[in-house]
Amino acid sequence: MERKCFSEAKEHLSAMEPADIAEGLEELSSTQMVLYFRLLPKDLAIEVFEVMRWDEQQRLIEHVTDKEVGEIIEDMSDDDRTVLLDELPAKTVKKLLLQLSPEERQLANRLLNYTEGSAGRVMTPEFIDLKKGMTAEEAVGRIRSVARKKETIYTCFVIDDARHLQGVVELEDLIMAGSKTEVESIMDDEPVYVNTTTDQEEVARVMSRYDLHTIPVVDKENRLVGIVTFDDVLDILEEEATEDFERMAGIQPVEDSYLDVNILTMARKRFMWLVICIITEAFTSTVLKHYSQTIQTVVALTYFIPLLIGTGGNAGTQAATLMIRGMTVGDITRKDIGKILLRETASGLLLGGALAVLGFARAMVLDTGFDVAMVLTFAVVSVVLMGNLAGAILPLIARALKMDPAIMSGPFITTIVDVFGLIVYFEIARMVLKT
Repeated sequence: MERKCFSEAKEHLSAMEPADIAEGLEELSSTQMVLYFRLLPKDLAIEVFEVMRWDEQQRLIEHVTDKEVGEIIEDMSDDDRTVLLDELPAKTVKKLLLQLSPEERQLANRLLNYTEGSAGRVMTPEFIDLKKGMTAEEAVGRIRSVARKKETIYTCFVIDDARHLQGVVELEDLIMAGSKTEVESIMDDEPVYVNTTTDQEEVARVMSRYDLHTIPVVDKENRLVGIVTFDDVLDILEEEATEDFERMAGIQPVEDSYLDVNILTMARKRFMWLVICIITEAFTSTVLKHYSQTIQTVVALTYFIPLLIGTGGNAGTQAATLMIRGMTVGDITRKDIGKILLRETASGLLLGGALAVLGFARAMVLDTGFDVAMVLTFAVVSVVLMGNLAGAILPLIARALKMDPAIMSGPFITTIVDVFGLIVYFEIARMVLKT
């Protein structure tokens, strides 16, 4: 490019993978990005655009002509285009929609009207449909004629004249069947499917459960309107995992990459939970003030406050992480609450007992006396047990209240266990030390 050997540069670019080109374009200035992008063959340019980060897509859109933008988004896969339009400002979306053909504009508007995070929002209507009365030879002929415009050819969907889903048939079965074999005889007439309103996280769980690479999406009248493919599910899983990770850390979900987020926006996303935590932790000060006489009588009790609140909070976070993971993959439901309480009680007593031995030894090393060491021993067991139970129950409560269980983790559980752990600690001290 520096030598202005554009033909040679175009040849090199055409041999590269779309994901590698997209990564390279992100390092260029806007002017250079447009110049490189215009060297790409149209089909490759569309593939590259689809795998670019949405903020880089927006940067490119702002520096190319309306005609070029229209050609790109016209031929994009419907699900990727929906993701792009969903991220862009409303004014930009309106401008882009005007560049589409009437058919594609109608389709884009229909997908955008589905609820955010639903199967309807992430599906693509580009699937291969067949009829039951077709022979295998006719079905393969249809696949060959429309394959280039479809999202996948490996799974085909059988519908009737009203577009009701009748079954699913794999390309492999069609190829292996006799040429005169009817599709009806080799299709799966009880296919797994989801509705347009199904949450995208549930779609991912269903596809994982049944080991599917494509799943049909039907409307409320059981008409086939689209499909979700495994590459869409990978994006969903990354998005959901990132969101859960941020919520578990007490951060409101951040859509942009770390370095692209405005520092004020990042601070605002983190501020709310920090405020909640500091208000809640204020109860810790109240607890300490309430037990000030006990603390003045046995100052050695203060040595182990950080140990207790740290241990209880960590135990709660561990339990919550296991619970949220189990709920996400479908291993745990509300009906399992009895088993969960028994398991967490048993593990809390086991872990608490083991840690209490270490706490007792530490107290004796500090020469706090046998009585204080025993207080610490009982308190460690109690706090770990409390943390385990809080970490197990709170995510279930969140799910019952239609909230994201990830909220009930990290700072939230740690703060709760801190407050109640101190109350338990000093109440044990009062009983054992008679203060």
